Amino acid sequence: MPPTRKRRAPANEEPEDLDGHVRQTQRRRVSDPDEDEFAGGDVSAVQGDGNFDAMVKNMVRLVLACEYSRTPVRRADITAKVLGTNARHFKAVFNEAQIQLRGTFGMEMTELPLREKVTLAQRRAAQKSQTTQKSSGSWILTSVLPERFRQAEILPPSQAPTAELESQYTGLYTFVVSLILLNGGMLPDGKLERYLKRVDVEEAAAQNSVNIMVSGGDKTEKLLKRMEKDGYVIKIRDNTSGEETVEWTVGPRGRTEIGDTGVRGMVRQVYGEVDDQAELERALERSLGTNEVPKRRAEQAAQTQKKGRRRRTEVREGGGTSDESSDDD
Repeated sequence: MPPTRKRRAPANEEPEDLDGHVRQTQRRRVSDPDEDEFAGGDVSAVQGDGNFDAMVKNMVRLVLACEYSRTPVRRADITAKVLGTNARHFKAVFNEAQIQLRGTFGMEMTELPLREKVTLAQRRAAQKSQTTQKSSGSWILTSVLPERFRQAEILPPSQAPTAELESQYTGLYTFVVSLILLNGGMLPDGKLERYLKRVDVEEAAAQNSVNIMVSGGDKTEKLLKRMEKDGYVIKIRDNTSGEETVEWTVGPRGRTEIGDTGVRGMVRQVYGEVDDQAELERALERSLGTNEVPKRRAEQAAQTQKKGRRRRTEVREGGGTSDESSDDD
C-alpha cells in the first residue's frame, strides 16, 4: 500500500492565516483597556513583581498603623509613603491590599463620606465653589465579619492604653453619636451637656481625656474635643441669625463606624426585652428618619435672617418718618 501523503497547504494561504492571527491578537490587546488601567499600564507589576508585593505590604502596614491611632489614611499619604514614583499603580495596589486585609484581618478599607454642609454659610460657599468634590479620598478600616461574629468575645477592645479605658471610650462616643442621630442629626450644645450630666460621665471623661492636650475647660469638654479630633462628632458654630448658636453633628468616622445600624444596636441593648417590641422599633425608625433637621434648620436660619433685615428696614423707615413729622411741627 503506497504511503499516503498529506496535502501541503498552498504557500499563499500561510501568510494570510498568520496575518489574521496577528490582527486578532492585536485586537484583543487593544480592546481590553480596563486591564491596562487596572494594572497601571504595567502588566508585570500585577504578575508577582517583587516591587508590587512590597507596595501592597507597605499599604497594609500603613492602614493598620493609622487605624491604631484612629487617623484616616489619605490618598496623598499612600502616594508619599507607599507608592512614591509608582503612583499609577494605585488601583492595583489598593485592590490587592483589600484582598489581604479581608483574608487575614477580617477588615477592609471603607471610604469616609464628605462632611455635610449644614450651615447657611457652608451651603453658600459650596454653591459658589466652581469645583465639586465627589469623594473624600480618605479611608478607615471596618470589619467584614458576619454579624454573628461581631461580639465582644471575638472582637475585644484594644489593649492601648488599656482594654478598660478603650471600652469606656467606645461606649462614650457611641452614646454621644446615638444621641445626635436620635435627635435628628443636630444637637444643641446645652442639650448635649444636660444629657451627659444626667448619665454622670465626669469620671470616665477624666480618664479618657488624659492624653488630650487642652488648656482649660472641664473634663467633659476635653472628652468631646477628643471625639471631635477622632472624627466622631463635629462642633458647629453658626451666627447667621445674628446670635451665635453651638450645635453638634456626627462626623465622617461616626457615620461610617457607627451610623444608624450602631444606634439601633445600642438602643436595643439598653432597652432589652420590652412588652411591645414593635412599638420600640417604630419609635426608633421615626427618630432615625428625622435626619433632615440640619437642612430644615439652615432654611429656618435663612428665613430668620431675611426677617431680621426686613425689621431693620422697617425701623429705619419708621425713624425717618418720625424725623420728618417733627420737622413739620
